[in-house]
Amino acid sequence: MPPNNGDSTSNGTSLNSYDYIIVGAGVAGSVLASRLHERHPQRTILLIEAGPNASEHPLVPPPLAAPLLEGSELDWNYKTVPQTHLGHRSIYEAAGKALGGGSVTNYGLWTRGDAKDYDAWAKLVNDSRWSYEGILPYFRKSERYHDPQVDLKQHGLDGPVFLVTPSSSGRNYALRNPLKAAWMAAGIQEITDESSGSPLGISEALESRSNGSRLIASEAYSLNGVEVMTETLVSRVLLEDKDGQKIATAVELADGTTYLAKREVILSAGAFRTPQVLLLSGIGPTTLLAQHGISQIVDAPQVGKNLFDHMGVTQYFRLRHPESGAGVGSPHWTDPKLQTGNPLDWVVCHLVPKEGLKAALSKDEPNVTDEHPLLEPPRCHVETVLQYAAAKGANPKIQLDGTHVSSHVVGMLPTSRGSITLQSRDPAMAPIIDLNYYATEADRYVMRVGLRKFMEAVCDTAAGQEMIISETVADGLSPMKSTSTDEEIDKRVFQASQSVYHPAGSAAMGQVVDTDLRVFGVEGLRVCDASVMPAPIAGHPMALMYAIGEKVADMID
Repeated sequence: MPPNNGDSTSNGTSLNSYDYIIVGAGVAGSVLASRLHERHPQRTILLIEAGPNASEHPLVPPPLAAPLLEGSELDWNYKTVPQTHLGHRSIYEAAGKALGGGSVTNYGLWTRGDAKDYDAWAKLVNDSRWSYEGILPYFRKSERYHDPQVDLKQHGLDGPVFLVTPSSSGRNYALRNPLKAAWMAAGIQEITDESSGSPLGISEALESRSNGSRLIASEAYSLNGVEVMTETLVSRVLLEDKDGQKIATAVELADGTTYLAKREVILSAGAFRTPQVLLLSGIGPTTLLAQHGISQIVDAPQVGKNLFDHMGVTQYFRLRHPESGAGVGSPHWTDPKLQTGNPLDWVVCHLVPKEGLKAALSKDEPNVTDEHPLLEPPRCHVETVLQYAAAKGANPKIQLDGTHVSSHVVGMLPTSRGSITLQSRDPAMAPIIDLNYYATEADRYVMRVGLRKFMEAVCDTAAGQEMIISETVADGLSPMKSTSTDEEIDKRVFQASQSVYHPAGSAAMGQVVDTDLRVFGVEGLRVCDASVMPAPIAGHPMALMYAIGEKVADMID
Protein backbone atom coordinates (compact mmCIF):
# COMPACT_ATOMS: atom_id res chain seq x y z
CA MET A 1 0.00 0.00 0.00
CA PRO A 2 1.61 3.32 -1.02
CA PRO A 3 1.80 6.10 1.56
CA ASN A 4 -0.68 8.92 1.39
CA ASN A 5 0.35 12.53 1.01
CA GLY A 6 -0.47 13.39 4.59
CA ASP A 7 -1.48 16.92 5.53
CA SER A 8 -1.21 20.12 3.55
CA THR A 9 0.11 23.38 4.96
CA SER A 10 -1.64 26.70 4.45
CA ASN A 11 0.71 27.59 1.59
CA GLY A 12 -0.12 24.37 -0.26
CA THR A 13 3.16 22.55 0.44
CA SER A 14 2.50 18.82 0.88
CA LEU A 15 3.84 17.16 3.98
CA ASN A 16 4.22 13.38 4.36
CA SER A 17 2.83 13.32 7.87
CA TYR A 18 1.55 10.49 10.10
CA ASP A 19 0.62 10.09 13.73
CA TYR A 20 2.91 7.07 14.09
CA ILE A 21 5.82 5.88 11.99
CA ILE A 22 7.03 2.34 12.62
CA VAL A 23 10.43 1.41 11.20
CA GLY A 24 10.55 -2.31 10.49
CA ALA A 25 7.65 -4.64 9.67
CA GLY A 26 8.92 -7.77 11.37
CA VAL A 27 6.82 -9.65 13.91
CA ALA A 28 6.69 -6.96 16.60
CA GLY A 29 6.34 -4.09 14.13
CA SER A 30 3.51 -5.78 12.21
CA VAL A 31 1.63 -6.63 15.40
CA LEU A 32 2.08 -3.12 16.76
CA ALA A 33 0.87 -1.46 13.54
CA SER A 34 -2.19 -3.71 13.36
CA ARG A 35 -3.18 -3.25 16.99
CA LEU A 36 -2.56 0.52 16.96
CA HIS A 37 -4.91 0.88 14.01
CA GLU A 38 -7.46 -1.33 15.76
CA ARG A 39 -7.28 0.82 18.91
CA HIS A 40 -7.04 4.20 17.16
CA PRO A 41 -8.61 3.86 13.70
CA GLN A 42 -8.76 7.61 13.26
CA ARG A 43 -4.97 7.97 13.58
CA THR A 44 -2.58 7.54 10.65
CA ILE A 45 0.16 4.93 10.74
CA LEU A 46 3.09 4.44 8.37
CA LEU A 47 4.89 1.10 8.49
CA ILE A 48 8.23 1.06 6.63
CA GLU A 49 9.93 -2.21 5.66
CA ALA A 50 13.29 -2.63 3.92
CA GLY A 51 12.31 -5.93 2.29
CA PRO A 52 9.54 -6.89 -0.14
CA ASN A 53 6.11 -8.38 0.36
CA ALA A 54 7.08 -12.06 0.05
CA SER A 55 3.71 -13.69 0.67
CA GLU A 56 3.65 -14.99 -2.93
CA HIS A 57 7.25 -16.21 -2.91
CA PRO A 58 7.17 -19.94 -3.77
CA LEU A 59 9.58 -20.93 -0.99
CA VAL A 60 7.79 -19.07 1.80
CA PRO A 61 4.66 -21.16 2.50
CA PRO A 62 6.14 -24.72 2.67
CA PRO A 63 7.60 -25.44 6.14
CA LEU A 64 10.25 -27.80 4.76
CA ALA A 65 11.57 -25.05 2.46
CA ALA A 66 12.80 -22.89 5.36
CA PRO A 67 16.49 -23.87 4.91
CA LEU A 68 16.33 -22.73 1.28
CA LEU A 69 15.47 -19.19 2.39
CA GLU A 70 18.79 -18.79 4.19
CA GLY A 71 21.00 -16.61 2.04
CA SER A 72 18.11 -15.76 -0.30
CA GLU A 73 16.87 -12.32 -1.32
CA LEU A 74 14.59 -12.47 1.75
CA ASP A 75 17.56 -12.68 4.12
CA TRP A 76 19.78 -9.82 5.27
CA ASN A 77 22.55 -12.43 5.18
CA TYR A 78 24.68 -10.84 7.88
CA LYS A 79 28.13 -12.02 8.96
CA THR A 80 29.85 -11.38 12.26
CA VAL A 81 33.40 -10.22 12.60
CA PRO A 82 35.77 -13.16 13.16
CA GLN A 83 34.87 -14.61 16.53
CA THR A 84 37.84 -14.70 18.90
CA HIS A 85 36.54 -17.69 20.87
CA LEU A 86 35.35 -19.74 17.89
CA GLY A 87 38.58 -20.22 16.02
CA HIS A 88 38.30 -16.76 14.42
CA ARG A 89 35.43 -17.89 12.21
CA SER A 90 32.95 -15.35 10.87
CA ILE A 91 29.45 -16.60 11.75
CA TYR A 92 26.48 -16.32 9.40
CA GLU A 93 23.47 -14.53 10.88
CA ALA A 94 20.11 -14.98 9.16
CA ALA A 95 17.52 -12.24 9.51
CA GLY A 96 14.24 -11.94 7.63
CA LYS A 97 14.18 -9.09 5.11
CA ALA A 98 10.51 -8.98 4.13
CA LEU A 99 7.11 -7.80 5.25
CA GLY A 100 6.65 -10.02 8.31
CA GLY A 101 10.37 -10.18 9.10
CA GLY A 102 11.58 -13.39 10.68
CA SER A 103 8.14 -14.99 10.42
CA VAL A 104 8.76 -15.18 6.65
CA THR A 105 12.01 -17.12 6.93
CA ASN A 106 12.25 -18.82 10.33
CA TYR A 107 11.31 -22.35 11.36
CA GLY A 108 8.12 -21.41 13.17
CA LEU A 109 8.92 -22.95 16.55
CA TRP A 110 6.91 -21.46 19.40
CA THR A 111 8.56 -21.56 22.79
CA ARG A 112 8.14 -18.91 25.45
CA GLY A 113 10.97 -19.74 27.80
CA ASP A 114 10.76 -20.13 31.55
CA ALA A 115 8.60 -17.99 33.82
CA LYS A 116 11.76 -17.55 35.89
CA ASP A 117 13.46 -15.82 32.94
CA TYR A 118 10.78 -13.13 32.88
CA ASP A 119 10.70 -12.79 36.65
CA ALA A 120 14.47 -12.24 36.62
CA TRP A 121 13.97 -9.67 33.84
CA ALA A 122 11.31 -7.85 35.88
CA LYS A 123 13.58 -7.79 38.92
CA LEU A 124 16.48 -6.50 36.83
CA VAL A 125 14.46 -3.53 35.53
CA ASN A 126 12.35 -3.13 38.70
CA ASP A 127 9.03 -3.37 36.88
CA SER A 128 6.62 -6.25 37.49
CA ARG A 129 4.90 -5.62 34.15
CA TRP A 130 7.76 -7.58 32.56
CA SER A 131 7.38 -10.58 34.87
CA TYR A 132 5.87 -13.76 33.47
CA GLU A 133 2.49 -12.89 34.96
CA GLY A 134 2.81 -9.40 33.54
CA ILE A 135 3.37 -10.54 29.97
CA LEU A 136 1.26 -13.71 30.06
CA PRO A 137 -1.96 -11.93 28.98
CA TYR A 138 -0.21 -10.87 25.78
CA PHE A 139 1.02 -14.36 25.03
CA ARG A 140 -2.56 -15.56 25.42
CA LYS A 141 -3.94 -12.72 23.32
CA SER A 142 -1.75 -13.65 20.36
CA GLU A 143 -2.48 -17.39 20.42
CA ARG A 144 -5.03 -19.70 18.87
CA TYR A 145 -4.05 -22.96 20.55
CA HIS A 146 -4.95 -26.23 18.84
CA ASP A 147 -6.51 -27.90 21.88
CA PRO A 148 -9.61 -26.23 23.38
CA GLN A 149 -9.07 -28.26 26.57
CA VAL A 150 -5.76 -26.53 27.26
CA ASP A 151 -5.26 -24.59 30.50
CA LEU A 152 -6.80 -21.22 29.59
CA LYS A 153 -4.77 -19.52 32.30
CA GLN A 154 -1.75 -20.25 30.11
CA HIS A 155 -2.99 -20.25 26.51
CA GLY A 156 -5.44 -18.42 24.28
CA LEU A 157 -7.94 -19.84 21.82
CA ASP A 158 -8.99 -16.71 19.91
CA GLY A 159 -5.74 -15.03 18.82
CA PRO A 160 -4.42 -14.63 15.28
CA VAL A 161 -1.51 -17.09 15.61
CA PHE A 162 -2.50 -20.72 15.03
CA LEU A 163 -0.44 -23.12 17.15
CA VAL A 164 -0.14 -26.83 16.38
CA THR A 165 1.96 -29.81 17.42
CA PRO A 166 3.18 -32.70 15.27
CA SER A 167 0.49 -34.99 16.68
CA SER A 168 -2.33 -32.43 16.40
CA SER A 169 -1.46 -31.98 12.72
CA GLY A 170 -1.36 -35.71 12.06
CA ARG A 171 2.39 -36.05 11.51
CA ASN A 172 3.36 -39.57 12.54
CA TYR A 173 7.16 -39.78 12.55
CA ALA A 174 8.91 -43.14 12.77
CA LEU A 175 11.38 -41.93 15.42
CA ARG A 176 8.85 -40.28 17.72
CA ASN A 177 8.65 -43.01 20.36
CA PRO A 178 12.27 -44.26 20.18
CA LEU A 179 13.62 -40.73 20.62
CA LYS A 180 11.36 -40.05 23.58
CA ALA A 181 12.43 -43.36 25.15
CA ALA A 182 16.10 -42.48 24.70
CA TRP A 183 15.70 -39.12 26.45
CA MET A 184 13.71 -40.61 29.30
CA ALA A 185 16.32 -43.32 29.75
CA ALA A 186 18.85 -40.50 30.09
CA GLY A 187 16.84 -39.02 32.95
CA ILE A 188 14.73 -36.39 31.17
CA GLN A 189 11.10 -36.36 32.29
CA GLU A 190 8.15 -35.82 29.97
CA ILE A 191 6.06 -32.66 30.42
CA THR A 192 2.81 -31.86 28.66
CA ASP A 193 3.41 -28.22 27.70
CA GLU A 194 6.76 -26.51 27.40
CA SER A 195 5.13 -23.11 26.81
CA SER A 196 3.30 -22.90 30.12
CA GLY A 197 6.02 -21.27 32.22
CA SER A 198 8.00 -24.39 33.11
CA PRO A 199 9.86 -25.87 30.10
CA LEU A 200 12.18 -28.29 31.90
CA GLY A 201 11.77 -31.75 30.38
CA ILE A 202 10.83 -33.28 27.05
CA SER A 203 7.74 -31.81 25.43
CA GLU A 204 6.07 -31.99 22.06
CA ALA A 205 7.15 -29.14 19.81
CA LEU A 206 4.71 -26.28 19.25
CA GLU A 207 4.70 -24.44 15.90
CA SER A 208 2.89 -21.51 14.30
CA ARG A 209 1.19 -22.95 11.23
CA SER A 210 -1.98 -22.25 9.28
CA ASN A 211 -3.36 -25.20 7.32
CA GLY A 212 0.08 -26.75 7.10
CA SER A 213 1.75 -23.59 5.78
CA ARG A 214 3.95 -20.86 7.20
CA LEU A 215 2.09 -18.21 9.18
CA ILE A 216 3.34 -14.69 8.42
CA ALA A 217 2.87 -12.02 11.09
CA SER A 218 1.82 -9.31 8.62
CA GLU A 219 -0.97 -11.55 7.34
CA ALA A 220 -2.07 -13.01 10.68
CA TYR A 221 -2.45 -9.43 11.90
CA SER A 222 -4.35 -7.34 9.38
CA LEU A 223 -2.60 -4.26 8.05
CA ASN A 224 -5.70 -2.91 6.35
CA GLY A 225 -5.87 0.77 7.20
CA VAL A 226 -2.10 0.96 7.76
CA GLU A 227 0.05 2.64 5.12
CA VAL A 228 2.83 0.19 4.24
CA MET A 229 6.03 0.97 2.35
CA THR A 230 8.12 -2.03 1.31
CA GLU A 231 11.63 -2.17 -0.18
CA THR A 232 12.31 1.11 1.59
CA LEU A 233 15.38 1.68 3.76
CA VAL A 234 15.31 4.14 6.65
CA SER A 235 18.47 6.10 7.29
CA ARG A 236 17.78 7.85 10.57
CA VAL A 237 15.32 9.46 12.94
CA LEU A 238 15.29 13.27 12.86
CA LEU A 239 15.33 15.02 16.23
CA GLU A 240 14.49 18.57 17.20
CA ASP A 241 15.38 20.51 20.33
CA LYS A 242 12.41 22.15 22.02
CA ASP A 243 13.22 24.03 25.21
CA GLY A 244 16.10 21.66 25.91
CA GLN A 245 14.09 18.50 25.23
CA LYS A 246 15.03 16.31 22.28
CA ILE A 247 11.96 15.24 20.32
CA ALA A 248 11.70 12.70 17.50
CA THR A 249 9.83 14.46 14.71
CA ALA A 250 10.48 12.49 11.53
CA VAL A 251 12.30 9.69 9.79
CA GLU A 252 14.60 10.13 6.84
CA LEU A 253 14.89 7.47 4.16
CA ALA A 254 18.13 6.44 2.51
CA ASP A 255 17.14 8.51 -0.53
CA GLY A 256 16.67 11.63 1.60
CA THR A 257 12.85 11.62 1.65
CA THR A 258 11.42 12.68 4.99
CA TYR A 259 8.20 11.59 6.70
CA LEU A 260 6.93 13.52 9.71
CA ALA A 261 5.66 11.85 12.88
CA LYS A 262 3.08 13.83 14.84
CA ARG A 263 3.01 11.49 17.84
CA GLU A 264 5.76 8.87 17.86
CA VAL A 265 8.46 7.08 15.92
CA ILE A 266 8.81 3.42 16.89
CA LEU A 267 11.89 1.45 15.87
CA SER A 268 11.17 -2.23 15.19
CA ALA A 269 14.11 -2.95 12.94
CA GLY A 270 15.59 -5.78 15.02
CA ALA A 271 18.62 -6.26 17.22
CA PHE A 272 21.09 -5.47 14.42
CA ARG A 273 19.34 -2.60 12.61
CA THR A 274 17.63 -0.76 15.48
CA PRO A 275 20.92 0.23 17.15
CA GLN A 276 22.31 1.13 13.73
CA VAL A 277 19.41 3.55 13.15
CA LEU A 278 19.86 5.02 16.63
CA LEU A 279 23.56 5.59 16.00
CA LEU A 280 22.95 7.13 12.58
CA SER A 281 20.44 9.44 14.29
CA GLY A 282 23.10 10.77 16.66
CA ILE A 283 21.96 8.71 19.63
CA GLY A 284 24.92 6.77 20.98
CA PRO A 285 28.43 6.82 22.45
CA THR A 286 30.47 9.98 21.93
CA THR A 287 33.62 8.35 20.55
CA LEU A 288 31.86 6.02 18.11
CA LEU A 289 29.73 8.80 16.63
CA ALA A 290 32.74 11.08 16.30
CA GLN A 291 34.65 8.38 14.41
CA HIS A 292 31.99 8.53 11.71
CA GLY A 293 31.48 12.28 11.71
CA ILE A 294 27.99 12.01 13.21
CA SER A 295 26.89 14.87 15.45
CA GLN A 296 25.91 13.53 18.83
CA ILE A 297 22.42 14.64 19.81
CA VAL A 298 21.90 12.30 22.76
CA ASP A 299 24.73 10.75 24.76
CA ALA A 300 23.66 7.12 24.98
CA PRO A 301 26.76 5.01 25.68
CA GLN A 302 24.87 1.69 25.88
CA VAL A 303 23.40 1.76 22.37
CA GLY A 304 24.67 -1.34 20.58
CA LYS A 305 26.05 -2.90 23.76
CA ASN A 306 24.72 -5.96 25.65
CA LEU A 307 24.18 -7.92 22.40
CA PHE A 308 23.57 -11.64 22.90
CA ASP A 309 22.36 -14.62 20.91
CA HIS A 310 21.62 -18.32 21.21
CA MET A 311 24.55 -20.32 19.86
CA GLY A 312 24.19 -23.97 18.96
CA VAL A 313 26.22 -26.95 17.77
CA THR A 314 24.90 -29.15 14.95
CA GLN A 315 25.72 -32.85 14.68
CA TYR A 316 24.82 -35.48 12.09
CA PHE A 317 23.95 -39.12 12.79
CA ARG A 318 23.59 -42.14 10.52
CA LEU A 319 20.32 -43.99 11.08
CA ARG A 320 20.31 -47.69 11.83
CA HIS A 321 17.06 -48.28 9.94
CA PRO A 322 16.73 -45.75 7.10
CA GLU A 323 14.37 -48.17 5.36
CA SER A 324 11.73 -47.19 7.92
CA GLY A 325 11.29 -43.84 6.18
CA ALA A 326 12.41 -41.98 9.27
CA GLY A 327 14.15 -39.10 7.51
CA VAL A 328 13.39 -36.43 4.91
CA GLY A 329 14.55 -37.61 1.50
CA SER A 330 13.78 -41.26 2.08
CA PRO A 331 11.73 -42.92 -0.71
CA HIS A 332 9.43 -44.02 2.11
CA TRP A 333 8.82 -40.46 3.36
CA THR A 334 5.54 -40.28 1.47
CA ASP A 335 2.78 -39.16 3.85
CA PRO A 336 1.70 -35.65 2.67
CA LYS A 337 1.09 -34.60 6.26
CA LEU A 338 4.84 -34.84 6.91
CA GLN A 339 5.27 -31.80 4.65
CA THR A 340 3.21 -29.56 6.94
CA GLY A 341 5.70 -28.80 9.70
CA ASN A 342 9.25 -29.09 10.92
CA PRO A 343 10.52 -32.69 10.76
CA LEU A 344 10.69 -33.17 14.51
CA ASP A 345 8.62 -34.24 17.49
CA TRP A 346 10.29 -33.09 20.67
CA VAL A 347 11.95 -30.11 22.32
CA VAL A 348 14.14 -30.94 25.33
CA CYS A 349 15.11 -28.37 27.96
CA HIS A 350 17.29 -29.24 30.92
CA LEU A 351 19.33 -27.93 33.80
CA VAL A 352 23.08 -28.07 34.30
CA PRO A 353 24.67 -29.09 37.62
CA LYS A 354 24.56 -26.15 40.01
CA GLU A 355 28.01 -26.58 41.52
CA GLY A 356 29.68 -26.87 38.14
CA LEU A 357 27.91 -23.76 36.85
CA LYS A 358 28.79 -21.86 40.01
CA ALA A 359 32.45 -22.75 39.56
CA ALA A 360 32.31 -21.61 35.94
CA LEU A 361 30.56 -18.35 36.83
CA SER A 362 33.20 -17.72 39.49
CA LYS A 363 35.83 -17.66 36.75
CA ASP A 364 33.88 -14.93 34.95
CA GLU A 365 32.54 -12.80 37.80
CA PRO A 366 33.62 -11.86 41.33
CA ASN A 367 31.74 -12.90 44.45
CA VAL A 368 29.34 -15.44 42.94
CA THR A 369 26.92 -16.76 45.57
CA ASP A 370 24.23 -19.44 45.53
CA GLU A 371 21.68 -16.64 44.99
CA HIS A 372 23.10 -15.75 41.57
CA PRO A 373 20.12 -15.44 39.16
CA LEU A 374 21.50 -18.19 36.92
CA LEU A 375 21.79 -20.55 39.89
CA GLU A 376 18.66 -19.94 41.93
CA PRO A 377 15.93 -20.70 41.15
CA PRO A 378 16.93 -23.53 38.77
CA ARG A 379 16.44 -22.57 35.12
CA CYS A 380 16.64 -24.12 31.67
CA HIS A 381 20.17 -23.69 30.36
CA VAL A 382 20.16 -26.14 27.43
CA GLU A 383 17.69 -26.82 24.63
CA THR A 384 18.16 -29.80 22.29
CA VAL A 385 16.21 -30.66 19.17
CA LEU A 386 16.65 -33.66 16.86
CA GLN A 387 15.37 -33.07 13.34
CA TYR A 388 14.55 -35.98 11.05
CA ALA A 389 16.53 -34.36 8.24
CA ALA A 390 20.19 -33.80 7.43
CA ALA A 391 22.06 -32.35 4.49
CA LYS A 392 25.52 -30.84 4.18
CA GLY A 393 27.48 -29.86 1.11
CA ALA A 394 30.92 -30.87 2.32
CA ASN A 395 33.03 -32.09 5.22
CA PRO A 396 31.08 -34.13 6.00
CA LYS A 397 29.12 -34.41 2.78
CA ILE A 398 25.61 -35.64 3.58
CA GLN A 399 22.90 -36.17 1.01
CA LEU A 400 19.27 -35.41 1.82
CA ASP A 401 18.35 -39.06 1.29
CA GLY A 402 16.84 -40.15 4.61
CA THR A 403 19.98 -41.89 5.88
CA HIS A 404 20.86 -39.21 8.45
CA VAL A 405 19.28 -36.97 11.07
CA SER A 406 20.68 -33.81 12.63
CA SER A 407 20.72 -32.46 16.17
CA HIS A 408 21.03 -28.98 17.57
CA VAL A 409 22.27 -28.38 21.13
CA VAL A 410 21.80 -24.75 22.17
CA GLY A 411 22.93 -22.71 25.16
CA MET A 412 19.84 -20.77 26.18
CA LEU A 413 21.02 -18.31 28.85
CA PRO A 414 24.39 -17.11 27.56
CA THR A 415 26.49 -14.72 29.59
CA SER A 416 28.74 -13.68 26.68
CA ARG A 417 27.96 -10.20 25.44
CA GLY A 418 28.83 -8.54 22.15
CA SER A 419 28.14 -5.29 20.36
CA ILE A 420 26.81 -3.50 17.30
CA THR A 421 28.88 -0.65 15.91
CA LEU A 422 28.95 1.25 12.64
CA GLN A 423 30.87 0.29 9.56
CA SER A 424 29.84 3.45 7.75
CA ARG A 425 27.38 6.32 7.75
CA ASP A 426 25.76 4.62 4.78
CA PRO A 427 22.54 2.95 6.03
CA ALA A 428 22.76 0.40 3.22
CA MET A 429 25.94 -1.01 4.69
CA ALA A 430 25.50 -3.64 7.39
CA PRO A 431 26.60 -2.68 10.89
CA ILE A 432 29.64 -4.32 12.46
CA ILE A 433 28.30 -7.33 14.35
CA ASP A 434 30.35 -8.92 17.11
CA LEU A 435 28.39 -11.48 19.14
CA ASN A 436 31.51 -12.42 21.12
CA TYR A 437 30.29 -16.01 21.27
CA TYR A 438 31.67 -18.53 23.76
CA ALA A 439 33.62 -15.84 25.61
CA THR A 440 32.73 -16.93 29.14
CA GLU A 441 33.52 -20.04 31.11
CA ALA A 442 29.84 -20.29 32.00
CA ASP A 443 28.85 -20.57 28.34
CA ARG A 444 31.54 -23.16 27.72
CA TYR A 445 30.43 -25.20 30.73
CA VAL A 446 26.77 -25.17 29.65
CA MET A 447 27.59 -26.28 26.11
CA ARG A 448 29.82 -29.11 27.33
CA VAL A 449 27.08 -30.37 29.64
CA GLY A 450 24.48 -30.13 26.89
CA LEU A 451 26.51 -32.02 24.31
CA ARG A 452 27.44 -34.76 26.76
CA LYS A 453 23.82 -35.16 27.81
CA PHE A 454 22.66 -35.55 24.24
CA MET A 455 25.35 -38.11 23.49
CA GLU A 456 24.25 -40.02 26.56
CA ALA A 457 20.69 -40.14 25.23
CA VAL A 458 21.47 -41.28 21.68
CA CYS A 459 24.62 -43.36 22.21
CA ASP A 460 24.48 -44.78 25.74
CA THR A 461 20.85 -45.89 25.94
CA ALA A 462 19.32 -48.96 24.32
CA ALA A 463 16.66 -46.85 22.61
CA GLY A 464 19.28 -44.47 21.24
CA GLN A 465 21.48 -47.27 19.97
CA GLU A 466 18.50 -48.78 18.17
CA MET A 467 18.03 -45.46 16.30
CA ILE A 468 21.61 -44.43 15.59
CA ILE A 469 24.64 -46.27 14.19
CA SER A 470 27.18 -43.49 14.66
CA GLU A 471 27.90 -39.80 14.34
CA THR A 472 29.17 -38.63 10.94
CA VAL A 473 31.92 -36.08 11.48
CA ALA A 474 34.22 -33.77 9.54
CA ASP A 475 37.77 -34.68 8.64
CA GLY A 476 40.10 -34.61 11.63
CA LEU A 477 37.35 -35.06 14.20
CA SER A 478 36.26 -38.12 16.15
CA PRO A 479 32.64 -38.95 17.01
CA MET A 480 31.65 -37.32 20.25
CA LYS A 481 30.86 -39.33 23.38
CA SER A 482 29.18 -38.66 26.69
CA THR A 483 32.69 -38.91 28.16
CA SER A 484 34.37 -36.50 25.72
CA THR A 485 36.85 -34.17 27.40
CA ASP A 486 36.42 -30.41 27.63
CA GLU A 487 39.17 -30.02 25.04
CA GLU A 488 37.50 -32.41 22.62
CA ILE A 489 34.16 -30.65 22.97
CA ASP A 490 35.68 -27.20 22.59
CA LYS A 491 37.40 -28.33 19.41
CA ARG A 492 34.03 -29.38 18.05
CA VAL A 493 32.42 -26.10 19.11
CA PHE A 494 35.16 -24.12 17.35
CA GLN A 495 34.44 -26.07 14.17
CA ALA A 496 30.67 -26.67 14.18
CA SER A 497 28.96 -23.97 16.24
CA GLN A 498 26.58 -21.55 14.60
CA SER A 499 24.00 -18.94 15.40
CA VAL A 500 20.41 -19.97 16.02
CA TYR A 501 19.46 -16.48 14.73
CA HIS A 502 18.03 -15.09 17.98
CA PRO A 503 20.01 -11.83 18.49
CA ALA A 504 18.72 -9.47 21.17
CA GLY A 505 19.66 -6.95 23.84
CA SER A 506 21.36 -4.19 21.82
CA ALA A 507 19.01 -1.40 22.97
CA ALA A 508 18.31 -2.89 26.34
CA MET A 509 15.65 -1.96 28.83
CA GLY A 510 17.19 -0.03 31.69
CA GLN A 511 20.17 0.96 29.54
CA VAL A 512 18.82 2.49 26.32
CA VAL A 513 15.04 2.43 26.89
CA ASP A 514 12.83 2.64 29.95
CA THR A 515 10.27 0.01 30.88
CA ASP A 516 7.74 1.65 28.54
CA LEU A 517 10.40 1.13 25.85
CA ARG A 518 10.90 4.88 25.38
CA VAL A 519 14.43 5.88 24.43
CA PHE A 520 16.13 7.72 27.27
CA GLY A 521 16.65 11.39 26.53
CA VAL A 522 14.25 11.56 23.58
CA GLU A 523 10.55 12.31 23.58
CA GLY A 524 8.41 10.52 21.02
CA LEU A 525 10.86 7.70 20.24
CA ARG A 526 10.26 4.13 21.28
CA VAL A 527 11.73 0.68 20.48
CA CYS A 528 9.60 -2.41 19.95
CA ASP A 529 11.70 -5.46 19.09
CA ALA A 530 14.17 -7.97 20.56
CA SER A 531 16.83 -5.32 21.09
CA VAL A 532 15.00 -4.19 24.27
CA MET A 533 15.51 -7.52 26.05
CA PRO A 534 17.91 -6.89 28.97
CA ALA A 535 18.82 -10.57 29.32
CA PRO A 536 18.25 -13.85 27.45
CA ILE A 537 15.22 -16.09 27.79
CA ALA A 538 15.29 -19.88 27.42
CA GLY A 539 12.95 -19.77 24.46
CA HIS A 540 12.77 -18.85 20.81
CA PRO A 541 12.00 -15.13 20.65
CA MET A 542 9.19 -15.18 18.06
CA ALA A 543 6.45 -15.86 20.63
CA LEU A 544 7.82 -13.05 22.78
CA MET A 545 7.93 -10.64 19.81
CA TYR A 546 4.22 -11.21 19.21
CA ALA A 547 3.59 -10.52 22.90
CA ILE A 548 5.79 -7.41 22.94
CA GLY A 549 3.97 -6.00 19.91
CA GLU A 550 0.67 -6.59 21.71
CA LYS A 551 1.97 -5.09 24.95
CA VAL A 552 3.44 -1.93 23.37
CA ALA A 553 0.16 -1.26 21.57
CA ASP A 554 -1.47 -1.10 25.01
CA MET A 555 1.26 1.22 26.30
CA ILE A 556 0.76 3.86 23.62
CA ASP A 557 -2.00 6.36 24.43
